[in-house]
Amino acid sequence: MKVTINYKFDNVNNYVNKCRTNYFYANKTKQKETELSRLAFTRIPKIEKYPIELVFTWYIKSKTADLDGKLPKNIIDGLVRAKKIPDDNVKYIQKITHIYKESKDDYVDVEIKYIKGD
Repeated sequence: MKVTINYKFDNVNNYVNKCRTNYFYANKTKQKETELSRLAFTRIPKIEKYPIELVFTWYIKSKTADLDGKLPKNIIDGLVRAKKIPDDNVKYIQKITHIYKESKDDYVDVEIKYIKGD
């Protein structure tokens, strides 16, 4: 199951700078990104089989983007707030993968995959 979120999420460096300068501004960004994610996940059914893997495919415009700085936290929190998974601990999410692709727009695809047991 895949969800596309058409939004350029903050990276770690920007978020840390916001936290250092104004806690309330940083919190506002987190709340906005979590809510955007929650709304995107309302279109999918509740996840019934666990554990899952989340595959984030980050489409980015800049060839000089800081690839290790992408933050999936607000997106995962949106998945929980949308009540699609009960929690974001390792009982439910056991693998997170990041893929980066160049694009004319910044956005992210989130693919949810069931991890079959041993």
